[in-house]
Amino acid sequence: MTTLLPCSNHTRFYLRLTATLFAITVAVTPKAEELGHLRYHDSDYRHWKQPGTNISCCSDHDCAPVRAELRQGQWFALRHGDLYAELDEMGQGELLLWRSEWIAVPDERIILVPNPTVEGGHLCYSRGTVLCFVPPNTGG
Repeated sequence: MTTLLPCSNHTRFYLRLTATLFAITVAVTPKAEELGHLRYHDSDYRHWKQPGTNISCCSDHDCAPVRAELRQGQWFALRHGDLYAELDEMGQGELLLWRSEWIAVPDERIILVPNPTVEGGHLCYSRGTVLCFVPPNTGG
């Protein structure tokens, strides 16, 4: 059986310093969604319109490549959201984790345009609402 010893002040200081440096690094590093958005904005996203309107799907950051699944006839997109803090198992500090969630895509939000990546989907999402979704090419 392993006995855990209390941490010294130096150990706590270094744990906090490491956690702080990690948080700063994550905060200033663009998320994968942001990088994907930048890659496809000029060539694709800025031209997409919300179904039935002349309103753009995307402002400066609403669209990104996503993992997509078709489940019993409905599309779902895996959206990566913001960072959140969670206590580690030892109770010594906090872990910063990405919050991800599967979003059900309403059929009326699917747009039929050429998919720039073929294998993945693209989700335009803002304030809890699916603006547009381009499914992966399914070979059909």
